[in-house]
Amino acid sequence: MNKLYSFVLLSTLLTACGGGGSESSTPAPSANNSQPVNIVPAPIVSQATITEFTLVDSIPAQSVELIESAAQNSSEITVPDGFALNSERSLTLRITLSEEDNQPAYLSLCSDYQQLSDGSYSINYASCLLRTSLNDSQYEAVITVTNDTQGLIAALWFMDETKQPLFTDWRFDNN
Repeated sequence: MNKLYSFVLLSTLLTACGGGGSESSTPAPSANNSQPVNIVPAPIVSQATITEFTLVDSIPAQSVELIESAAQNSSEITVPDGFALNSERSLTLRITLSEEDNQPAYLSLCSDYQQLSDGSYSINYASCLLRTSLNDSQYEAVITVTNDTQGLIAALWFMDETKQPLFTDWRFDNN
């Protein structure tokens, strides 16, 4: 019996607290209107201000003289001291957000992308080497890429949806 009283009391309480009229300045749609009026506010679009992206070789390549060889087969090839055959290189990525942009953002650094004729980018996000959130105005990371990487693109997406994402790309000279 005690459970019944609790159930009735709870039901009455929930019914009494729900609904309620609200005074609204928007008139209710009338049956005479043939088309409903949907007022959608124009989106506020603000572009990020000066934000700096830099990507530099962590260990810059030293210029080396081109060595001529008269070798006829591979056993005759001589390799100079200090020569290193590296299949990858390290790059330092630095991002500095301006004071206006110093807000949480998400960064993707990808290697498979194309710039379209309208200036926008088509990015294969499965090729990203780095995906991280940015909460500070300064970010730095060392990225290792293989020598066959033709370029990288950084896509910076702000958590504030009114700000457009920033894209910066780098093309490498793979001579």
